[in-house]
Order: sequence, then C-alpha cells, then structure tokens
Amino acid sequence: MSVRQFKVAAAQMTSGDDLDQNLATCAELAAEAAQKGAKMLVLPECFAFLGRREADKFAVAEVVGGPQPGPIVAALTELAKRHELFLVGGGMPERRPGDGQPAKVFNTAVAISPAGELIATYRKIHLFDVDIPGGAVLRESDSTYGGEAAEVIETPLGNIGLTICYDLRFPELYRKLVSVGAEIFAIPAAFTAHTGAAHWHVLMRARAIENQCYVVAAAQVGHHNDKRESYGHSLIVDPWGEIVAELDAGTGLAIGEVDLDLVAKTRRQMPCLEHRAIKD
Repeated sequence: MSVRQFKVAAAQMTSGDDLDQNLATCAELAAEAAQKGAKMLVLPECFAFLGRREADKFAVAEVVGGPQPGPIVAALTELAKRHELFLVGGGMPERRPGDGQPAKVFNTAVAISPAGELIATYRKIHLFDVDIPGGAVLRESDSTYGGEAAEVIETPLGNIGLTICYDLRFPELYRKLVSVGAEIFAIPAAFTAHTGAAHWHVLMRARAIENQCYVVAAAQVGHHNDKRESYGHSLIVDPWGEIVAELDAGTGLAIGEVDLDLVAKTRRQMPCLEHRAIKD
C-alpha cells in the first residue's frame, strides 16, 4: 500500500578518509531521522569516504550486490532495518567482481528498503572532470567508470529517481526519469563550494519545477582536507519549486514533508509534461 504524505530527511556531512568515523556519523543521522519521524533518509555523495586523492577510495571499494555485502552496504542495511527507513546511500566506491587491484571503480548509489533489502543500485553517469577558475581541478574519470542506465525505483513511498551530484547539470536525464514515472528525485551530492554558491539552488529548483517532482538533495559540507571544500545547503524542494527544508551548514538533517498528492495536483493544474512538443 502506498503512502501519500510522509517526512523525508536529507543528510549533511563532512566526510573524510576515516571509513569508521564516517559510518558512525551516518548511524547518528539515521537515528535522528527516525526519531524525528522520517520514513526516508538520503545520505550525500561520498558519505562513506572522501580522501585527498581520487585513487584513495580504491582501498574501501567493495562489490555491491554479491552474496556477502561489504562493510559499507552491511552498515547501511543494518541502519535501514533498525530504524525502519528507506535509505539511499548516495555515491560509494563500487568495485567490479574479481577486480582485486582496481584501476577504476564505479560511483554508486544504493537504495535499501526498511526490511534491509538492497533494492536498487545507480552508477553515476556523468563524471566530474573540470578545472574551475580559482577553484579545484577534479578529474573523476581518472578513477571512476561511468554508469549507463537511469534508475527509477517503485516503492511504497512513491517512484524515486536516483542521480548523483554532477548529473544535476544534465536535464535530459531527469526528463527521462520522469517519463518512466519518477515523483521524487534523490540527489546525493558533494558540490564544491565554488560551483555550489553559483548554481546549487537554481539547479535544484529547476529540476523540481520542470519535472514537477520533489527533490531530496543531500550534501557534503565544509573542509574535508586541504584540497577540498563542499558547499552544503542540503535541500528538500517541492514540485512548485518551493524550498521545503534547508540546512545551510554543519552536520545534520534537512527534514520536510513530501505530499505525493501535491505532485499529482501540480501536474494536473499545470500540465507541462502533457504539452511537450519535442519528445524522445
């Protein structure tokens, strides 16, 4: 049976290169989300590990979906079951089976049900290769395989489209997700301080408005090391583009209400999706 109105939580963290400490922070945030009545928790990109170099993540990469879960997926599974949460772990290093010394890994979001079942994986399609004037030089493709498939999950909390961070700049991906039923976009991210200040809010609101979907955007925040600073401002945005909840800075949660009836009402009253003249 579907649930039409419920609370969601977008987590905000300053992850570093200590896997155990990062997972301990995830555990604290999951407990807080459940205590405050959230049914869904989205963790940011790199929630489990954010090292000084891209290749540092190879040491903690694990196979996802195998017979025995690795420590990251096992930790999320336990949290989802303990707190009865639908949990999206957004952006963890996934190695290919049998790849003992990886040259690259996937940047993978995992979705876990309140029963502790791994119900979906999404491998980040768009990789962040940029030289920001006055900012960071990042080459995600040097250490990361690009994904190929868009992912929408049918759940009792609605149809959830999964994307990760830099995907946000490619509206055609979100149009594809909504065309196959998405009502909520889960967008874990680690936007840089520079690009976040310029574009974070406007892009998140645009994806919500143009697709008439909720956006649940979980962010990294603050200084991770001497080379990396993230913008923060975890957000929940409704299908009219209104910001329902926001956490500007610090570790914590942005918690807000999702109303799937509002999605249906918005699409009925402003039927943009039906009026598209150019379609795939």
